[in-house]
Amino acid sequence: MTDVAKPTEERILVCVGSSPSSAKVVTAAHNLATDLNVEWQAVYVEQPMTAMQPEAVRRGALDNLKLAEQLGAETVTLAGRNVADEIVELARQRGVTKLVVGKPTRPAWRIVSRGLVDRLVRARGDFNVLVTSGEPVQQREQTYAVRPTRMNLADYGAGIMYFVLSTVICFLMFPYFHLSNLIMVYLVGVLLTATACGRGPGILTSFLSVLGFDFFFVPPRYSFSVEDSQYILTFLVMTLVALVISHLAAGMRQQTAIARLQERQAAAMHGLNRQLVSARGFASILELAVKHVSEIFDCEVAAFVLDEHRKLQLAAGDVSSVLQGNITNEVHVARSAYDTGEMVGWGMQISPTTQTLYVPLRATDTTFAILAVRPRDPERFLLHEQLTLLGSLAKQLALALEVQRMSAHAPQLSAAEVARTAQAIAALPLAGVGIPK
Repeated sequence: MTDVAKPTEERILVCVGSSPSSAKVVTAAHNLATDLNVEWQAVYVEQPMTAMQPEAVRRGALDNLKLAEQLGAETVTLAGRNVADEIVELARQRGVTKLVVGKPTRPAWRIVSRGLVDRLVRARGDFNVLVTSGEPVQQREQTYAVRPTRMNLADYGAGIMYFVLSTVICFLMFPYFHLSNLIMVYLVGVLLTATACGRGPGILTSFLSVLGFDFFFVPPRYSFSVEDSQYILTFLVMTLVALVISHLAAGMRQQTAIARLQERQAAAMHGLNRQLVSARGFASILELAVKHVSEIFDCEVAAFVLDEHRKLQLAAGDVSSVLQGNITNEVHVARSAYDTGEMVGWGMQISPTTQTLYVPLRATDTTFAILAVRPRDPERFLLHEQLTLLGSLAKQLALALEVQRMSAHAPQLSAAEVARTAQAIAALPLAGVGIPK
């Protein structure tokens, strides 16, 4: 009797980016998965250079991943330098049969380069690459508002200080060294400024260094006029090099800060998981939530639950440090988070003016509690990585509360079964926590 080969189970993986058009690709993948009646996954690869992009661009990927999750996809965030290699490796591990990517919009100057789609098509793998321009999707607002970063005058003052220090050193070197060596001193000052103070002060120091070099040391000295026309090219090259150094150094500074943040947060998350396994009762879990969220995100936290009269009451934390200003309005915003199961408040599309972010602990369509999070440093709180981690943490805590409800309302479950469930929850992967390669 001839054996009949069993048909391969379809597995769909869609590549998500930060572009607004990526939402159309996600919708197309969802419709394909619905037609085939199969599960699907969405992947986003975050490159090291992503840290140098504007925060609004970086958050676009989080919006698209959230859309995929709302449509029923399993979302995966990877970190790597080569996007195609990371996607191909994940597709092989997950047994993907169909890889859905967006149609590239390649400008003329990149016509000779190989894009992501070309690399995926040429990759060796047991999957078909489906290229689509996407399907019409309703225009969505960002899930959170991007607040402009305030100018830190102290950083710009430090940049001017580095320029003055570089100029003093150049005056000391001027009698003994060629002018090209003085340029190196100014470039070091630009590097230190960008590394310590950021991109804006670095750019300011770049221009000041070019002007200072011209005014103080290029003949005729103490004048912006130039005797030798070759110095004009020197100024142009010096400006370009200084700006590039400033940009790269500022990006490295931001990457380092993100890596340190993720490392500290990952350690705190693992510590929380270990304690959740042995925690008993809603009160103890919410106390752990308040303690660890406060440590991880450097903020004031309070937890609220509904009482028998369907009113919010404090369950853990210090309410006076979290709810300030119009308390009635704050309670109303917190209740809207409880009812909708979505983050509202600080930086979100719903009630963005309040200084507190309300995070629902929701699992299996049930909201168990609300975490009120008030950042101590609002300017540094709404980062892409922090919001991703906060969402993962909320799910982790909600699942722990679900275990407590199961153990309280299902006495037929043995203690060993409840313990195994708690251990399984603690072993869940921490989405959004990863040290860049």
